[in-house]
Amino acid sequence: MSEKNSVSANPKREIKYTESDITRALLRVDPSFKEPTKEQSTIISAPLSPAIVIAGAGSGKTETMASRVLYLVANELARPDEILGLTFTRKAAGELAVRVRLRLRQLAESGIISRSLLLTDPTILTYHSYASKIVTEYGLRHGIDSDFIPLGEAALFQIATQVVAHHTDMDPEVEIKSKTAVEKVIALSRLISEHGSSVEAVREETEELLAGISALPGKLTKEHGKIINHAKLRLALLPMVERFDQKRREENTFSFDDQMAMASTLTAEFAEIGESERAKFKAVLLDEYQDTSQSQLRMLSALYGRRDGSESHPVMAVGDPFQSIYGWRGASADTMTTFYNYFPAGTAGELRFSLSISWRNDRAILESANKVIEAIEELSQPGATATRVALTAEIALAILRTRSSGSQVGRTLAMVKFVLEPSSPLKMKAKRSLTISRSD
Repeated sequence: MSEKNSVSANPKREIKYTESDITRALLRVDPSFKEPTKEQSTIISAPLSPAIVIAGAGSGKTETMASRVLYLVANELARPDEILGLTFTRKAAGELAVRVRLRLRQLAESGIISRSLLLTDPTILTYHSYASKIVTEYGLRHGIDSDFIPLGEAALFQIATQVVAHHTDMDPEVEIKSKTAVEKVIALSRLISEHGSSVEAVREETEELLAGISALPGKLTKEHGKIINHAKLRLALLPMVERFDQKRREENTFSFDDQMAMASTLTAEFAEIGESERAKFKAVLLDEYQDTSQSQLRMLSALYGRRDGSESHPVMAVGDPFQSIYGWRGASADTMTTFYNYFPAGTAGELRFSLSISWRNDRAILESANKVIEAIEELSQPGATATRVALTAEIALAILRTRSSGSQVGRTLAMVKFVLEPSSPLKMKAKRSLTISRSD
């Protein structure tokens, strides 16, 4: 086997194939392959070091991530089976896996890599599936059997219903319907687990809060009353939460959230788990990073971050702070800006990239979207009715000129009208620029 087709990975090996070399090779095999933009090329050929990529919807991040894998494999920085990719949904994981396998086959056909490398695939999973894998492989260190039974939402609801139905020591001052209690028990259990807390810690904090309010001088306000009622409800729910958690442990049945919390605990307590995972994977790609929760961040940081000031493992996180939609379960758009708090940079410095070209939308839609953004503040001013009507008509006409389906047009117009209504709760202080797509 020639030097360039050797299957052994060596992070210090000299770069033999540039991103342009790989692109030309792929074009010979697949003429329909789109040449990467300058932004994409920079990301694909970035140093093997922690990096953050801001990528909006439709910006070509899947192809960029697949090409990043090719670059690493072609230059023997990692074998396919030494690359880990994580995303949120099984659909997204499947799409990325298919894209990577296709490009690797094409790269082998071009002669840049050996066909023997096609015998292994990158590990591409959802975040929860990876957490489940960690618990299965290393759970015995914490007394967790590897043959635990995963629970779906229906099973969780059934267990919580049983717990609520058998709870007889309810505070008489707290009134709550059984179905609502079940939902709140599940939600509170998740929040406690997500933030690495405990029932006892939450109880102590809540009792301190009530004591602090009671000690306030003067007459308590209506707002104080709301806080007191909420705190009393939480205290009433905590015994049920405790029994709900205990019952799942006794039956060795755990939800996906349980598995994530257990994985974050395991990786924090046992350093050898991180050592083992870092030895398996030479490079890590994190998709939809803006939606990672606190327990996911704790797990990933324990596995691939560094706490001694040295360089973290080569982690490339891709996400868009404007698409952060899971704040209710601990995710935050700030995750993107605090990336290097969890994965300290090394000799390459803090690598920050962006994909600013939208390939998904027609030019007319993007131009109209920019007009909406620019007009929102103006429309919030009195006497903007005429402008509002004119802009709605202009956007409608622009959308109808595109190739969008009728249902898409209807949904888009509904959203536009919602934004333009004087009573709309949508108040945007900051503006976001959209780069016009090159495809017309």
